[in-house]
Amino acid sequence: MMEIFRILDELEIMVKEGKRVPLSGKTMIEPNLFLDRLDRIRAILPEELEHARLIIEEKERIRREAYSQAEEYIRESEERARYLLNENEIVKNAQQIADEIIAKAQKVAEEIRRDADEYAEGILTHMEIVLRKGLDVIQQGKEELKNSASS
Repeated sequence: MMEIFRILDELEIMVKEGKRVPLSGKTMIEPNLFLDRLDRIRAILPEELEHARLIIEEKERIRREAYSQAEEYIRESEERARYLLNENEIVKNAQQIADEIIAKAQKVAEEIRRDADEYAEGILTHMEIVLRKGLDVIQQGKEELKNSASS
């Protein structure tokens, strides 16, 4: 990902430091260098997209695992609650403890779900920004090439 940013910086420098065409407001850049940078971005983007896909898969795995752990915790809590309820001498305490355990299990499960969703959304938002910046630079480069070709 850092490689794409470096290449985008190079493209920006090429445009900013290109020779100005007097009275036209246009900038001349070396087309072969510019196109080389675009080719490098095209070569890197599939890798970045694969990285994003892997992140999404990892998010889903984490989420499934979190749900599984939460369900297991709830199941164990319910089993513990049933056991405590079967004890005649502590029925009231068992019910209170069981309710607390279930409430805690549900709270932990919700926190795990929320954290997994926030993590995944952060990663996807970051990838969206990176890809949009790359597309913006490519579009700008194409426009510059069109403009310089029509001049």
